[in-house]
Amino acid sequence: MENDWHVDKKGEFTSYWRDEELTSSSPPYISIKCTEIASGKKHPIDADIIVETMYDIHINGSHIESFLASPDQLKELAVGHLICEGHITVPDDILSLKISDRTIQCEVVEASEEQCGDHVPDVCFSSNVIFDLMDHIRKHGTTWRRTGGTHSSIISDMNGNIITFCEDVSRASSVDKAVGEAILSGADLSGCALITTGRLSVTMVKKVVNAGIPLVASKAAPLSGGLELAKEKDITLVAFVRRPNMYIYNGEQRIV
Repeated sequence: MENDWHVDKKGEFTSYWRDEELTSSSPPYISIKCTEIASGKKHPIDADIIVETMYDIHINGSHIESFLASPDQLKELAVGHLICEGHITVPDDILSLKISDRTIQCEVVEASEEQCGDHVPDVCFSSNVIFDLMDHIRKHGTTWRRTGGTHSSIISDMNGNIITFCEDVSRASSVDKAVGEAILSGADLSGCALITTGRLSVTMVKKVVNAGIPLVASKAAPLSGGLELAKEKDITLVAFVRRPNMYIYNGEQRIV
């Protein structure tokens, strides 16, 4: 007799279930057969696994890098990646954008380092807003709830209004997609927060700096390089957001 994978799980797995309804923008997954060992016995089960794809990005004719992402929202991914990695500052800097199979080709007006992340505004966020946004991720991270294999990122304004909410197999790409979608919608990120599920490494905080976001919060841990960059660039960095507690590692003045 076959068992459903996340439906029947207990304890820490009670937030997963296979019947989760996914939207058209949800990252794709595949269903496979595997074997579970429970109480010393083997059982055949169905399991859902998130799809990951390697993408190559070319800027002005040169291959810049390759990265993993879920194969959805590729325009948002491309725009967000260009912004978050400091290649451009606004979407108008993109002269052309072509996505073909697993290759992203961009012609851009190159941004100078002086343009990227120089000004951090003095804005304030309620700790309750941050808790509510993390609760939203837990409740509405449908692909994570179905597969257990994604990261989530939210862009929100100071009042807790969600501008974008994206899931991806990669923590970095979930940020790129959230930023790209927000930028394409015309949002001003200087008054926004990024709420995410990934560890706050230097590469993650660099994305926040380049996007002009003054606050980043995660349910996961900070890393030393991420904290050093947050201090250097005056970014509010919050980690281990798990109601009713959070740790503010830098920029406490923006949390009320």
